Amino acid sequence: MRVLLILLLFTLSGCQLLSQQGPASQPEPEFVPAEDTASAEESLPLPEEVPLSLSDDPATLQAWVKYRASLLDNRALWRESLTELAEPDPVQMLQRIILQLHPDTPYLTRLRVQMQLAEQIAELPPGLAALISWDLTFNQKLLETESAVSALTRLNAQQHDNIDRLQKTNKDLQKKIDALTQIEAQLNQSINEGNNGQR
Repeated sequence: MRVLLILLLFTLSGCQLLSQQGPASQPEPEFVPAEDTASAEESLPLPEEVPLSLSDDPATLQAWVKYRASLLDNRALWRESLTELAEPDPVQMLQRIILQLHPDTPYLTRLRVQMQLAEQIAELPPGLAALISWDLTFNQKLLETESAVSALTRLNAQQHDNIDRLQKTNKDLQKKIDALTQIEAQLNQSINEGNNGQR
């Protein structure tokens, strides 16, 4: 039985060694000098700047993503350029709405714009509507969070006022207890003096 067990162990360890050796050596990839890759990159045509529009083709959607990203760096510049327009077209209106959804914009303004965007999304092409709905969802969550923080701040202030009032009541009651304790001590002392005099 022992011999069979030892043979089985050697067989299993031999199988393990074969699986660890791996496949035959593969040819190493060729080294491409940096000069070749630089010239290859230079020969690629640069992508053209795609204007924003209300369509859902991939290039336009990418342009909207870039616009949303540029708001993080150049918000003031975009705000100036969009407020100068007297009669904005639908694209510029959508740009303004997205600009006003920025977290630095006051709460009430973002709440108003949230409702405008919810109405406007229904009129957008499906791909663009799906992209812009991310902004709508993010803003909704941000508004809910700010609302909850505001409510908790009010509740915290109320609890702080209650604690202050209760601490004041506690101090007043402690003074009354101390006064009653002194009266009791005086009464006990006078009773003890009266009992000592009767003996």
